[in-house]
Amino acid sequence: MNQERIARIFSILKGLGVAIGVSLIGMAILAAAVVYLPISDGLLLGLNQALKTMSICLGVLVAVGPGGSKGFLSGLILGLLYMALGYGLYALFANEYSPAGVMVGEMVLGALIGALSGALVANLKPKKRAAKPLKERFKRKKVC
Repeated sequence: MNQERIARIFSILKGLGVAIGVSLIGMAILAAAVVYLPISDGLLLGLNQALKTMSICLGVLVAVGPGGSKGFLSGLILGLLYMALGYGLYALFANEYSPAGVMVGEMVLGALIGALSGALVANLKPKKRAAKPLKERFKRKKVC
């Protein structure tokens, strides 16, 4: 494998780590909200979907970076990995499986959110380099 491909794999894994971290923090906040606030099942489902979307988008932002390359593909892979990992852990710890249609729908949704956010992030303008200090900008050049 060439260096660019290895770097892309590591950036996707870094983005996946960010997405998982955001999800863990968000789930802790949602768990506290369920305990202390009267939240209906429908609202909880919507908040959970919003948390997944936000996690994937932030993970893609870290993985691709503004102005990055191959944002669509990197985002698609990250979204798919995020959803597959989530369902795998759910099945492992809960000892039950979601219906196949729901699981496939969630995987497709995660892949689409990742791909679209990756395409958006890749088309953002990259951050400009820091300007040189004033001393260096107006420094006289030596003439030989």
